[in-house]
Amino acid sequence: MSNWQLYPASDFVNYMTHWDTLNHQLYQSHPMLDSRFVIALLNHFGNPHVFLVVYPENAVQKGNLLLAQPKNSVLWTTFLPSQTQIAPMLCGNPQALQDVFTALPGLPVGIDLLCQDPLYSFPNQALAHADTFAHATTINIDLQGNFEDYWQQRSKNLKQNIKRYFNRLIKNGIHYRFNVLSKYEDLIHGLHRYGEIETKSWKGKVGTAIHSKNEQGQFYGDILKAFASSGQAEIVELYLNDQLAASRINVFNKNMLIILKTTYDETLSNYAPGRLLLYLLIEREFNLKRVQHIEFYTNATPDQISWSSGQRNIKHLTTYRSSKVQWLNKRIRSIKSMLKR
Repeated sequence: MSNWQLYPASDFVNYMTHWDTLNHQLYQSHPMLDSRFVIALLNHFGNPHVFLVVYPENAVQKGNLLLAQPKNSVLWTTFLPSQTQIAPMLCGNPQALQDVFTALPGLPVGIDLLCQDPLYSFPNQALAHADTFAHATTINIDLQGNFEDYWQQRSKNLKQNIKRYFNRLIKNGIHYRFNVLSKYEDLIHGLHRYGEIETKSWKGKVGTAIHSKNEQGQFYGDILKAFASSGQAEIVELYLNDQLAASRINVFNKNMLIILKTTYDETLSNYAPGRLLLYLLIEREFNLKRVQHIEFYTNATPDQISWSSGQRNIKHLTTYRSSKVQWLNKRIRSIKSMLKR
């Protein structure tokens, strides 16, 4: 008999303490898996079809907590708004996922476990009937040692480019200022300035920019408020003379700093303000020694990879009710692929 239980996503508030305890035990309180981050996702991007799926812990095994919704009549999927790059799920007993179908309505035969970070998820081999699909290459920067050693290990091209941008500022008599915001009131003002820049960028033209009056802006406002209460949120800004040139929104814990969002003033692109701000941010973190690494959680471009000291693949997993269902699904995919040729 399965011990899985299904609740409306609105019941997540009753499990927040349990969620954070399990996140601490499994993943050192990963900020993107923090209940404050998850509740903000649900409040702004949830829908009535999202459920909290729970497998209770016992004396031998830790439990499982995940948010999932129907994908179609036979498949379910984890809840994954575009504002997060890893699925909000915690699995201390991944083998039990093979029995989750008995708790889900209808007759589901599979569930997509989207955006699994291999450092903060269970091993793929823990599931008996599962397929793995590549999704994105994310990067990080290990902050062990000092900044000078890190920078010397960067490519010649990257080092020359950053030097050229700083020299260009000097040549044109432009002073730069690195600004850090951490108090909630300052963060909200910083978020407003961030939105003003992004609204004028290409994201504004396609309608994906954040600003104070849209859902995205309100979501990041809630994140900053929640994490600022424990001193775990900041916005870093780069000013060229008195003009805001670039901005980054970060959350962090003792283990990692995550860059959630980044933007820059496109009218100042000749000075590459986004790159200069990243350089100054990395230098600051090496000097502060408050976290062990910086996480980008992005599908990294070659340029972004040149900044990194580590990279790994974020993957999607699909686990099936049985090996027969898995085999049948592979056959269907193979036939579809042949028909497209």
